[in-house]
Amino acid sequence: MHAKNTTRWLTLAVISISGGISFDLAYLRYIYQIPMAKFMGFSNTEIGVIMSTFGITAILLYAPGGIISDKFSHRKVMSGAMIATGLLGMIMATYPPLWAMLLIQIAFAITTILLLWAVSIKAASLLGTREEQGKIMGWMEGLRGVGVMGLALFTVWAFSRFHPDDPNSLKAVILIYSGTYIALGIACWFLVSDGFAQSGDEAQSAFSLQHALRVLKMPTTWYCSMIIFGVYTLYAILSYSTNYLSEIYGMSLVAASYMGIIINKVFRAICGPMGGMLTSYSRWRSPTRVIQVFAFVSFTTLILLWLVTRQPVSLVLAIGLILLMAFTCYASRGLYFACIGEVNTPKQILGTTIGICSVIGFLPDVFVYPIIGHWQDTLPPALAYRNMWMMGASASVVVLVFTALLMGQIKRVAAATALAKGV
Repeated sequence: MHAKNTTRWLTLAVISISGGISFDLAYLRYIYQIPMAKFMGFSNTEIGVIMSTFGITAILLYAPGGIISDKFSHRKVMSGAMIATGLLGMIMATYPPLWAMLLIQIAFAITTILLLWAVSIKAASLLGTREEQGKIMGWMEGLRGVGVMGLALFTVWAFSRFHPDDPNSLKAVILIYSGTYIALGIACWFLVSDGFAQSGDEAQSAFSLQHALRVLKMPTTWYCSMIIFGVYTLYAILSYSTNYLSEIYGMSLVAASYMGIIINKVFRAICGPMGGMLTSYSRWRSPTRVIQVFAFVSFTTLILLWLVTRQPVSLVLAIGLILLMAFTCYASRGLYFACIGEVNTPKQILGTTIGICSVIGFLPDVFVYPIIGHWQDTLPPALAYRNMWMMGASASVVVLVFTALLMGQIKRVAAATALAKGV
């Protein structure tokens, strides 16, 4: 029994780390924009085009990826996708021209979004019971963060071993990622199960148009989608918190950078599991309820940030409020896909539901950054950030409303089930 449980957690670690770091080459600009321009010969505008190519393609592939996770073997899909991503990285390490990089970004979207995103979430979800969904999803988010942080630190160290003008420095980074992807792909082959693609009748009914329509007709699909939408809006807003501390409170760029590492790397690694633990061991025992409590805390925090931005007084207070917001945001990110499992979504359409929820839930990627960027360019800093915090407060209200609706649905289903058992 102990060996079986150890294998389950090892499998969760491989699934989580694979799903987390698989995007790092597609998002290489986040850490290595200057080296990309210097060694690959791209202008900043071209790098922006490369990034948007991946983003646009990704939005189109979330829903089909959900269908794939319901229809095909998780083991084969994850292994093939990770190895293919590694091979694409090796091509990227040759420093190809722009047209080839655009094709590579489209291919990255296929391997990471179409083939990995929903499959990895569903494969992780199937490792636990309905009652364990909060714990499983929380640890999945935390392990993703650990994988991303660990590999990022290692590649930065490797990059620093080269002379600043040595073009092999960036090439080494890309090849390290590529080799890691291939190694994880092999690990997936030995650890990840086939899911439900090989299980008799469920294999034959893995997906149909009726299933897709069924997912779209389920109110819980839309409730879960809007919960993800609200939390992800907060996540996007949180990425501007270091800019806020620098512009409004005069925090140095070095100190702001360290704050960015704490928020984006450290908190991501620890807050997901903490949210899962709250779900498992608190009196609520419901990821939806925990997210609802976090949304209330976020709303209060954002209103306070809106107020203190009018008259900045204490940097320590601002940092404290932002860290509290970061905790609730990352803990909620570790739980929002657990809501889909909590409502007993049928397993043969679980992946399709994840895909559709991802399309709607991640739409803030499309509009949040241009809107906040426009405010930063056209408004005084204090007003721009007050607008941003108010956007976040509105997103918290969205989460509060749809968690309430989802909790109502969960209670109705539980009551109907209890009545049926009584009969």
